[in-house]
Amino acid sequence: MLKEIRIQNFAIIENLAVSFESGLNVLTGETGAGKSIIIDALNLLLGGRADTDSIRTGETTALVEGLFQISNEDTLAMAREIGIETSDGELHIKRQISNSGKNRCFLNDSQITVSTLSKIGNRLVDLHGQHDHQTLLHPEIHVDVLDLFGKSKPDRDAFVKEFGEYQNQVKKLQSLNTDEKERLQREEFLNFQISEIDAANLSENEEEELKAEKNKLRHSEKIRSALQQSQALLSEQNGSILESLRQVLKDLGPLVEVDKELEAPFQRSQSAFYELEEVDDALRTHDRSLDFNPEKLEEIEDRLAEISGLKRKYGNDVAEILAKREQFAAELERLAGNEENMKKLVEEIKEKEKIISKLAIELADKREEGAKSLKQGVEKELKELHMNGVRFGVDFNYPADSEGFVEYHQVKMKPTPVGLGTLEFLFSPNAGEDLRPLAKIASGGELSRIMLALKSILNKQDTIPVMIFDEVDTGIGGRVAEKVGDKLKKVSKTKQVFCITHLPQIAGMASTHYRVEKKVEGKRTRSGIRKLELEERVEELARMSSGEKITEASLQHARELISGH
Repeated sequence: MLKEIRIQNFAIIENLAVSFESGLNVLTGETGAGKSIIIDALNLLLGGRADTDSIRTGETTALVEGLFQISNEDTLAMAREIGIETSDGELHIKRQISNSGKNRCFLNDSQITVSTLSKIGNRLVDLHGQHDHQTLLHPEIHVDVLDLFGKSKPDRDAFVKEFGEYQNQVKKLQSLNTDEKERLQREEFLNFQISEIDAANLSENEEEELKAEKNKLRHSEKIRSALQQSQALLSEQNGSILESLRQVLKDLGPLVEVDKELEAPFQRSQSAFYELEEVDDALRTHDRSLDFNPEKLEEIEDRLAEISGLKRKYGNDVAEILAKREQFAAELERLAGNEENMKKLVEEIKEKEKIISKLAIELADKREEGAKSLKQGVEKELKELHMNGVRFGVDFNYPADSEGFVEYHQVKMKPTPVGLGTLEFLFSPNAGEDLRPLAKIASGGELSRIMLALKSILNKQDTIPVMIFDEVDTGIGGRVAEKVGDKLKKVSKTKQVFCITHLPQIAGMASTHYRVEKKVEGKRTRSGIRKLELEERVEELARMSSGEKITEASLQHARELISGH
């Protein structure tokens, strides 16, 4: 239910705050007092179109806030999906519009988009009158009303689930078919890439080894010169290191037995001699192995250029190139299985079409049966509202499609995301006139009464907790007004109902009565609202009955209207 609303700087409302009760809340007041402005502000709060002309003259921003107490788990789940948690079931909505165009929406202090606000708002309030929330003006909503009334929502949910899976399968197949040419081209390209990499016969450490060998070849003269000089110093020239060290060993050897302290230096010299001999051998071996071939250098540079070219195409190093080759091979394998996948998918789609066809036909049958009962129920309710001669109907349209896989009423057709074909409510306001689309011919007052009739028979199934009726009393009075009031009272047993009315017969039914008043203070007009106590209600109903001149008879009649309910 709507617990409270606050409005600041909206039209002629400067600052308004009011708490509401459960049951039937009636708003009355003189024409132009601001009743519809309050509804307009609530419409804005529910995600309606923002208009800067609504900002109070002289102000730069307008603010509307509402506090709702919610028990419906689906609505709370929707809030949780956008990150809004509420432990007590309260949703605080705030919307600010600005002359600068910076309009903001908040849900429990978290900023949200207008589209999100609208989705939440549609689950909170049903607003009936000449406003954006007139759901009966949108034929796409009619199927929801019929499913709600005919209790075909579970059938629809089952169909929607299967149809969603079917659509995904069809999209996948279409993608596979559309991409067949691209697939063949891709396979050819992948084969080329794999062949190119395989032909290179890469090994993971090859590039580093080639770079090292290239570096060695580029410095070949320096290496050979150093080797030759080192060999000469070690063993080849007169007085070489090894020759000198051999003489040291020859001189010290006989003296070791004489002077034991020479044993250690002798052994170390001996070790050094052997170590240097090994160094000399290693240098000679390496020198003999060197082949400073210019052609070899050219081959290495060509190979490195080949690897560099592959790196530009496939990766930063050889390891990445080889990894990419495995990716190409895996993709090629997947593409190779594409035809088999298509065959399998076609069979799956055929099986799904059988399931969908069965569900769609069952749903359509249930809707057509529900439409008969809905027609009878609405016409009965409208007659009780003294809309005699009116007729109500449901028009089913099943477009034929030779490529469709569902046959219904001997017509082949394709299903839609919500079932078979489309449907729309029809209405004839006067006897003898043809049924025509409801949205095109019903007046605002007629729409409100039709919705009241629908809500009367849908009361238990409908999950929207708040209903607002504006103009429901247009063009009626007397006994009809009493019937309208009775139905509003009936609906208010399970919903919080708001009704703007000029009729005392309806206002007398109120659980809570509010008067909207307009005052001129200084040079500014201000609109306000207040809850009426019992005697104030009596005076207001008397004023509504007899005008500004209230008589004892009108007061007595007002008391009777209130006491009777």
